[in-house]
Amino acid sequence: MKKIILGTALFLSSFSLAQVKFEKGYVIDKKDNKKEVYIKNMDWEITPSSFYYKLDNNSKEVVGSLSDTKEFGIYGKTKYVFYNGNIDISSTDLSNLSSQYEPEYKNSSVFLKELTSGNKRLYTFHGINNASKFFYSDEENPEIKPLIYKKYYLEGNESRIATNDTYIKQLEDIFKNDPKIKSLITKAKYNEKSLLQIFTYNSPQDIKNNLNKGEDKKINFGLNIRPGINFYSPIKTTNLISQGDNFPSTTNFRLGVEAVITLPFNRNKWAIIVEPTYSAHTFKEVTAVSSNSLYSMGMDSYSFINIPIGIRHSMFLNENSKFFVNASINSFRFNTGNAKNIDFYYNGTIFDKTPLSSNQIFKSMSFGGGYTYKNKYTVEVRYDTPNNIIDKKTLQTAKYSYTSIILGYNIF
Repeated sequence: MKKIILGTALFLSSFSLAQVKFEKGYVIDKKDNKKEVYIKNMDWEITPSSFYYKLDNNSKEVVGSLSDTKEFGIYGKTKYVFYNGNIDISSTDLSNLSSQYEPEYKNSSVFLKELTSGNKRLYTFHGINNASKFFYSDEENPEIKPLIYKKYYLEGNESRIATNDTYIKQLEDIFKNDPKIKSLITKAKYNEKSLLQIFTYNSPQDIKNNLNKGEDKKINFGLNIRPGINFYSPIKTTNLISQGDNFPSTTNFRLGVEAVITLPFNRNKWAIIVEPTYSAHTFKEVTAVSSNSLYSMGMDSYSFINIPIGIRHSMFLNENSKFFVNASINSFRFNTGNAKNIDFYYNGTIFDKTPLSSNQIFKSMSFGGGYTYKNKYTVEVRYDTPNNIIDKKTLQTAKYSYTSIILGYNIF
């Protein structure tokens, strides 16, 4: 069963790369030649320096780069334009700011994401180690220029942080012929939401477009009921009275309630999952004869509540279907059954006891993969790594692992 789980996880992980769709778009080269193509939509969080596209669905992938691309876009979703000019490389780390008021510009060639179209355009660039930088242009002056914002140490004093908010004056100049926007500018923050509000104030279509683009940028919450079956391995003991005594494998039910917090990036493919679960191991005492047949072991009915916290990655097949893989750490597990000890019997009389742990914190992990239909129905196969249930900080162990088959139903 472990090999099946591992093989399934590896397959689904490798399959994830194939789930990024090529979507209808265009590419404009440096000579202003426009080609209708299919672009690999990576839903870039970090501004790309290259991209992949196909001339048609049957052709080979082509790499588009800064050296040969003036503009590219996916219709109805995103647009990037080539920019060669100043980018402020000042540190945004509050513990490592500069003492310079002026931006620390570096001439760079990058793609900028166009956030608004129309007479006045807003762009953004987001690097790996930098906060978002914003740029603008308008019909009267089509040259793209940076909106200036920078934190710095006032007079070199690290305990006094000041702000260069020249972008406010720039906005006042850009929209000087529109007094209705003046009140918005005085309150403007240097972030996408605030700047979009200004640049789309008189452009209803831009507002609509950007709202549509932002539909998948919200954190979504879901709740699932998840019954299933656990297939437990034998409980393997070590360093007890004798070596290698095992309780038999068992099968029993589990019931979980899973909270899913879908994160607002990468096309909603990543989520945080928390699933408090009740699992029954046995409903009656289990026994095993020792390896030397001199005594027997017994453990009363055993069940537990487990609270795994993890992350899930989804791979979309189409609008109705998706595969997913997830990994979790079992943050807290506590014993809810009658079993308090492993009892050792000789001729029907208990002669020794080994206490069981009442709870375990961060002692094991789980890995799973499955399929979801219409965001409503789910089936998952999951493997939980071995967990020691003995309450002793010694070399004594009593470990079991288990594999689960889980069915899920989304409540909301």
